[in-house]
Amino acid sequence: MRGNRHSMDSRMSDRLAANQGGVMGQTAIDLYSGCGGMSAGAAIAIPDLEVKWALDIDAHATRTFARAHPEAVVDRCDVSLVSATDVIERAGIEKIDWFFAGPTCQAVSTMGVFHLDDPRNALFVHFIRLLDGFIAAGRKPRHVVMENVPGVVYGRNLVIVRELFKLFAERGYTVFADVVNMADYGLPQLRNRFILVASAEPREATFPRPTHAPVAGDGMLGYVSVSEAIGDLSRIPLGANAAIGKIRSATDFQNYVRDNGGRAANHVANTLSEINRKRVSHVPQGGCWKDIPPELLPDRFRRVRLTDYATLYGRLHRDCPAYTISAGFGNVTSGCFTHPDHDRALTVREGARLQGFPDSFEFTGPRNAQYRQVGNAVPPFFMAKLISHLSDDRNEGVAARITADALSPGKKLPPMVKRFRHHRTDSERGRDGYGGGTYWPAGWGEPIAADAVAAKGNRLSETPVRYRRRDEWRMSRDKFLDQGIDELYASQLATTTPVGSVALPLTREGKMDAIDRALVRLLAVIAERGEAVEVTVPVRYVRSRMKLLHEKLAEYGVRDLPDMLHAEDSPIVRFGHGSKPQKATLAFEDSDTTGVTSARGPHLVLHLPHCIAGRPAAPGQILIEQG
Repeated sequence: MRGNRHSMDSRMSDRLAANQGGVMGQTAIDLYSGCGGMSAGAAIAIPDLEVKWALDIDAHATRTFARAHPEAVVDRCDVSLVSATDVIERAGIEKIDWFFAGPTCQAVSTMGVFHLDDPRNALFVHFIRLLDGFIAAGRKPRHVVMENVPGVVYGRNLVIVRELFKLFAERGYTVFADVVNMADYGLPQLRNRFILVASAEPREATFPRPTHAPVAGDGMLGYVSVSEAIGDLSRIPLGANAAIGKIRSATDFQNYVRDNGGRAANHVANTLSEINRKRVSHVPQGGCWKDIPPELLPDRFRRVRLTDYATLYGRLHRDCPAYTISAGFGNVTSGCFTHPDHDRALTVREGARLQGFPDSFEFTGPRNAQYRQVGNAVPPFFMAKLISHLSDDRNEGVAARITADALSPGKKLPPMVKRFRHHRTDSERGRDGYGGGTYWPAGWGEPIAADAVAAKGNRLSETPVRYRRRDEWRMSRDKFLDQGIDELYASQLATTTPVGSVALPLTREGKMDAIDRALVRLLAVIAERGEAVEVTVPVRYVRSRMKLLHEKLAEYGVRDLPDMLHAEDSPIVRFGHGSKPQKATLAFEDSDTTGVTSARGPHLVLHLPHCIAGRPAAPGQILIEQG
């Protein structure tokens, strides 16, 4: 098999030499390199490529990079600590043919303005700083290749792309970009990514011509499936290592990656808890958490829409490409990362195969760090094709959809992200018409149609509470001015509250969200009592929302707002001061279960278990505050 791979690389090398007049000896630098997916792909396309320098903050990733490129100077430090002059001197850089980078650009104002001075854009700013330093030192990179998430072309984020084009144009570069689905190029994974190319030389704005499609035909091959990528890897028990299994004939993709004498490093599976093993055993290929019996599911799934989180506890289908591999693909609970045939998560090597890493590329560090390196990497398989295309003077490719002209005022980009609509599934529930905007109530009965809930004007008035999606509160976090939360807080302070536990009805009035209203009233109740209290808040969304509301109330300067302390990822939220705070628990409950018939419907309940109105509490007893 190695001969096939080497001959392929040899043909690629000969072609590049011909295109470049026999001039080889190209050099590259890699900023925010991770484990080195971009450099690894470039080295496949240009066999004698010399990587001179790389930088990343991750210790394990930099060790992996240094192992793959022993000739390179690899820095593990904050990018602010290095200068272009220093890098040139320490790495002995005479020229830069390729500058690879993946800086994140996080901050866009509500007015749609990208600020270079925003500290959240530090990685982007330092990338530009180093680029300018290389140019000033006479080492202007011939090509710059950047990778980012496709979200940079959505909505207000497009201002980031416009700023990038402007900055590169000011420095004399021809710049173009696109959002590519790497499955179109033979990667066995549905991975959409924003790719930007800036060339110091005039060239056509083109990307490699796609070679694959969801369905084969019209000169296109079908998408490479999971089985075509990892089907030759041996079956392994949990926690064991193994070599590549012997098969009669390897696929083209397997021939591409199998370059290590039949060995596969990092082919070790994470252990799986007994409960998660039982859960995934019920999930067929192409299925997800919806196929797991209700009695086995975690409580958080009891109040979510059937259309939400469609990949959690998902199992890959042998005959389809994988979903996007993320940094957490070693955990079956966090996405579609369960092996098609075995009740376990993918191994590091299987994920590396799906990313297009050759088997000889070995990842270092603890296994969780290895998973993170693979999931965060740019697939070398795609990078090899991109670099080969950019090195070919013939420019035979497809026109880039993001150009300076396409970004001009008054023009709108076409849809960028390509979805895979031919996904196969063996899930019975997936074929039963579930989903489509339905809610699954806490009792696990028949789904409640979203239209029926909306017709009542309040999704929380007569239906069990569900866990809301993270993006819902993010989208509404700037709408507090319209809700009058300061007025509600002040009015609640003037209201007499019960001494014991309190139940606040989840009702919506005006523009104020029902949960927001209950949380503001709860903060006022705690303030009115004037004692320190530690509240266990098990729902992450509620903790986050409570913090945002508290911050906004502080900005308004409301009276008697209690101090609030909350450690990240802790369920405990503390209010006030004192060495012996009162212990309490916050929960969603239906007041019908309390025996109080005058206040029905969902409530937000603060449980103070020690006393109610100065006397011991009976089990399950609470006081209900009306309206």
